[in-house]
Amino acid sequence: MKPLRVALLDDHAIVRHGLVSHLSDEPGIEIVGVYENSRELMRGMASAPAHVLLLDFALGRDELDGVSLIRALRARFPDCRILVLSTYHESATVSLALRVGARGFVGKDEDLSGLVKAIRVVASGAIYLSADMSYQVADAIRPADEDQQTVSDNALQRAALSAREQEVIRCYLEGMTVTEIAEKFNRSIKTISAQKATAFRKLGVTSNNGLFKIMKTLE
Repeated sequence: MKPLRVALLDDHAIVRHGLVSHLSDEPGIEIVGVYENSRELMRGMASAPAHVLLLDFALGRDELDGVSLIRALRARFPDCRILVLSTYHESATVSLALRVGARGFVGKDEDLSGLVKAIRVVASGAIYLSADMSYQVADAIRPADEDQQTVSDNALQRAALSAREQEVIRCYLEGMTVTEIAEKFNRSIKTISAQKATAFRKLGVTSNNGLFKIMKTLE
């Protein structure tokens, strides 16, 4: 049988080296591309296509947010199956990744044997979620007739945002600046910026535009 061609994108060198070291020893798996940013990935995938792409959902500040990147990859490489590998695997993030085209989701805290299993499941055409993730995603589904504000609030809660992080994100969605939010809640600009950054990481976005896109998708 032909080997299963796997590529991976992660902006942390230690993670990349660890994955390559482990997966290279797996029978029937061939690593065909190792990338640290989306620009390298797009160029590399064009010349070295993969059956499965391991994709970090939350990359650096200058990168596309996870949602936009998955959509771009699905449009450009429709035959490649995307398996998201992320530290942040709250139900809202997992649901969103699957909704925009990912075929599976693995937390970075999962055993490497689980990752190998996920790669093979996704390569077969099935969708992979751990039992715990499947339960969380199913539990996160809400009735379609809820109003927009309730849906947005539920999405923020499911992403494990703290109460103060939720306040900051709601204000951003209303168009407020960092300074205005700091004045509203009598907190420092530095504190508001830190809460915003933490919330963005949990939601898997890297920009204000990414935030608006993810909340629109979760409506």
